[in-house]
Amino acid sequence: MTQLFMNIIKEEAGGTTLIFALLLVCFGGLMVPPIMDFVDNGIDACQMYEEKTDEIYAADSGIEDALWRVKYGDLEEMFPDPAYDMYDYYTSFDYTMDNQINDCTVDVSIENKWIPKDITAPNKTDARTIIETGKLIVTGNIPNTSSYQIRITYYPDAGDSELKVDSIGIWLPTGFTYVDGSSNLEELTVPLNEYYSIPSVSPHCGGEAVVWDFSSVPFATLPGANPLDTPIIADVTFNFNSTQAGVNPTAMAWVETSGVSGIEFSWDADIKIFGITSIAGGATAEAHLAKIGLRDLGSSIEGDYRAIGGTLMRDVNGDANGIRDVLDAESSATVNDISSDAAVVGAFLYWTGWFGSTIFEEDCKNMSMWMTSGNYWKPKSGSFRGHPTGSSEVEKLLTLKKNDPHQVDLSGYTEGDVILTWEQTESGALEGNDSLEFELSGDDGATWSGKILAFVDDNPVEDFEYTIPQAYLTSDFTMRFYLKGFTDVGEYCYIDNIIIAEGGSTLESDESVIFEINNEQVYLDAAGDPQKGAQEITASAESCLLNEQGYSYACFLDVTKLVQAYSNVGDGTNHTGNGTYTVGGVDGDTGNSWSYAGWSLVIVYASAETEGHQLFIYDEFVYAAESSNVDFDNDGADGGTITGFLVPDQIPGEIDAAKLTCFVGEGDDCWNGDSLELNGTALSNADSPVNNVWNSQSPGLAADGVDIDTFDVTWASGLITAGDSSAQLDLDTGVDSWNLVYIILSVRSEVVTGGAMDYMLDF
Repeated sequence: MTQLFMNIIKEEAGGTTLIFALLLVCFGGLMVPPIMDFVDNGIDACQMYEEKTDEIYAADSGIEDALWRVKYGDLEEMFPDPAYDMYDYYTSFDYTMDNQINDCTVDVSIENKWIPKDITAPNKTDARTIIETGKLIVTGNIPNTSSYQIRITYYPDAGDSELKVDSIGIWLPTGFTYVDGSSNLEELTVPLNEYYSIPSVSPHCGGEAVVWDFSSVPFATLPGANPLDTPIIADVTFNFNSTQAGVNPTAMAWVETSGVSGIEFSWDADIKIFGITSIAGGATAEAHLAKIGLRDLGSSIEGDYRAIGGTLMRDVNGDANGIRDVLDAESSATVNDISSDAAVVGAFLYWTGWFGSTIFEEDCKNMSMWMTSGNYWKPKSGSFRGHPTGSSEVEKLLTLKKNDPHQVDLSGYTEGDVILTWEQTESGALEGNDSLEFELSGDDGATWSGKILAFVDDNPVEDFEYTIPQAYLTSDFTMRFYLKGFTDVGEYCYIDNIIIAEGGSTLESDESVIFEINNEQVYLDAAGDPQKGAQEITASAESCLLNEQGYSYACFLDVTKLVQAYSNVGDGTNHTGNGTYTVGGVDGDTGNSWSYAGWSLVIVYASAETEGHQLFIYDEFVYAAESSNVDFDNDGADGGTITGFLVPDQIPGEIDAAKLTCFVGEGDDCWNGDSLELNGTALSNADSPVNNVWNSQSPGLAADGVDIDTFDVTWASGLITAGDSSAQLDLDTGVDSWNLVYIILSVRSEVVTGGAMDYMLDF
């Protein structure tokens, strides 16, 4: 327009020019104030928009900060007051970001969201009890891209009433819907299954809830459940539709029950939903985050681990029976493959060895050292077998010979120093009048102690042990067995491996040893703080076990603070656990077929990539005699069952589902027949074959002499599968005998955190 006016002014002359000039001035006077006012208002609007945008971006930064903290941070450490609890569904955990964002103070809150429909959220104490006792476990997995499996695992206790199921439900997040009629709870049969139910489907928490209601159906009748199994496992399956190609639903299942107190409901506690709110000025951002990670069932340690160690006793003479004849002053092992961002969570040092202390030993293969009249007692298959064939009292006795070169001299011992032990079993249907008794004498059998009961009726204590009283600790000690009853057909008493050995206060372990990290000796002071210097470390726990010839011992000390203080530094100031570790001064006796000494260090570490592993450490010191299956969990049954974990779905491309490590002393390469079986399948590695797994050789050890064997359990093996919550371990041995120091089972349970499930800005 300005250019148009200028052209007109140039072409006209005289008054016409003056008229147009006056019009231009008037027009300009009318236009300028509104234009200037518009410009002023525009500037204010831009400022308001910029301020609001800054607040939105600041609130968004709060969401991103909270997402990171939930995924990688330690919420327990972040929220000490009120203390964060993963089972607290009633508290908002609040914080303010350390720095202002766009000149805005950002306030953030994180909440645990309760999802199960029509069930009131429990208080944190009840919730923790329900989940961590692990009696009723609910998990979910996705067998394929369009189906879902709800697994319900029930561990009944003796005396429990019948568990009934009142309802089963699952929440599907936004973008996923239930396929009508697709569940195995809706399968039509004639007559209908007790559990037949058509679910109700309704909107819930931004997605939909699918709930099957029942009239208190017995749990053992659900699909897949077998009432004879322990645990009893039921699987509910259904199909789903998805609007998100290639994305699996982060769904949460639950169950309501009756009949058994304390487990009126349970839910899939591996699925954790977090509500996040961020406020900056007048802007509020909200998000919900789904995180998948294993619940804590009360018996595990989170993290990954390295198990190292070495032998301290070797066979240098090449003896055919592998007798170790040299005790080394020390040995070392190095860890160098823990990631630089890791931090040490725990470190546990074990050392073990053997001492000879046998005073008298009888392998029960012949009766050359014993007196008996008649044929009530006979050697049979490497043991003494007793069965009366008449009523003669004399023939019921089996007596250690007097005035014999094998006679036992106990005169140098005092009260509590000497233990008498043997192995005992029976066969047949014994009764209350069937028993094994024994007597002691300190004067070559001139007088006797009176009968002492070893066992009566069925199921005797297999490894019998008795401390010999002071009155019989003489140079004229002898003993005898007495067989009472056992007269019916098929009733037999068996005695094997009779040993008299130093015991009680005389069974002493080597409690103090040298411990070095990166060639510097370290120890814990009286306050438990890490120190450097020439002082030994002392065990906090020890155990001694009689063997056929002597006894073995194992010692333990938590050295977490030492490894946290002196192992190699990674990113920043975190100590990773990498380093060279040396243990020395472990005592043991050489030159016997039972001789051995060694050590092992277990380092547990965690980082963003390892938080989800669960470790189960069993370190009850156990002696495995030949032809046995070690009851390492002390439940009275062969082998042991590890429970309290949940195996998640396999991550694409992942090979291993779990790994297992054992520390064993005194295994021998020259004796076959020992194995480690996981769920019925024998494991092996490069140096330890399936039929001689405890051969004192292990991958990574500098010298043979002990076993520190790790076994990888692959997904392809099928030994561990998604949804498993227990595993059976059997440790069978044949001719060999050995000492189990610890077992570690690591179940892969990688924490997976999804993105925001929904996201809303409010301004």
